Amino acid sequence: MFRKCVVLILLIVTIISIFPVNAGGSIADLRYKQQQIENEIKEIRQKADALKGEKKTIEAEIQILDSDLRALTLEIQKQEVQKEEMNMRIAESEQKIVDLIDEIDENNELLEERLRAMYINGTGGYLEVILKAENLIDALTRMDMIQLIVKSDVDLLKTINEQKTQVEELKVEQETRRHELTAIINDLNAKQDEVLIASRSKENYMVSLQDNIEEILRQEAAMEEQSKQIERDILAAQRAVEYAGGELLYPLPGYYRITSPYGGRSHPITGVWSNHGGTDIWAPYGTNILSSNDGVVIFAGYHYSYGNYIIVDHGGGIATLYAHCSKLLAWEGQAVTKGEAIAQIGSTGESTGNHLHYEVRVNGVRQNPMDYLKARN
Repeated sequence: MFRKCVVLILLIVTIISIFPVNAGGSIADLRYKQQQIENEIKEIRQKADALKGEKKTIEAEIQILDSDLRALTLEIQKQEVQKEEMNMRIAESEQKIVDLIDEIDENNELLEERLRAMYINGTGGYLEVILKAENLIDALTRMDMIQLIVKSDVDLLKTINEQKTQVEELKVEQETRRHELTAIINDLNAKQDEVLIASRSKENYMVSLQDNIEEILRQEAAMEEQSKQIERDILAAQRAVEYAGGELLYPLPGYYRITSPYGGRSHPITGVWSNHGGTDIWAPYGTNILSSNDGVVIFAGYHYSYGNYIIVDHGGGIATLYAHCSKLLAWEGQAVTKGEAIAQIGSTGESTGNHLHYEVRVNGVRQNPMDYLKARN
């Protein structure tokens, strides 16, 4: 969507460049052309603001993705540690299995010897032992010993079976845990890759947005320059009459606090360092703004930056401009007299509070107003 907007803006600028502004033509024609350009500048700024807003959103999403990525990395490290610990336990268990197998082998050898002895002697061997008893007590004692031997054989068989079961269970448990850890780590790595891809994709998109923003701002600057050129052409087309005479009257008698002087400054809204082409004077909302000299209003209207503003031509190539007004009291083409109220203080356009932006232009070039004003009283 925004790329389409950028293409549209570039097309508009291209069309404007094909039909350059001429110094000729009536003031009304030049004002009409200037208003068209200003409307386009306003639209460009809206698109730029939208792109900047989307850029901030993408930046916030990237921060979230980066946070997720860090969390996944920590989790992977944690699981890797657990896997390493499991490998150590597996190594210990494997040694235990080796020891158990050795015990099983020893028990099997002992059992085999017992079985061979039983096979060679048969059950008669036990009877012969009993019959050789010297008396009843001795016979009973021998019978107890035989029972212990038989029980020992049975216990040995049971132990061997238990050891074999234990070995098998250890092997199954180890393999199961090993597979579980491997699956967890693989899953985490997959998620990490997904987040990384998403983050990189958004970063690339953000770079594209920034490129679009820079291109829009470049086109805005070009159109601003065209608007300024028209303004110079308008001032050049002012009445070819002599200057009304006398010093310029201070437009806000009683209010002398300068909030921003003429010259270089950091823009109060954008923060960009630029040349301030006028003097900002504070006054309460609704205060009357006086014309600095006799003259004719050559413009009274709205500008996205100046807000409501008015320009008075005083002849001899000298004009004064009054911006950010809450209300305009004079209209285009009206003759005004020195000290006449032509507007009221406000904060329209690009403004951070009630004040008058006051300009003095000589042959279309903005000058330091304080050099032309009548001494304040």
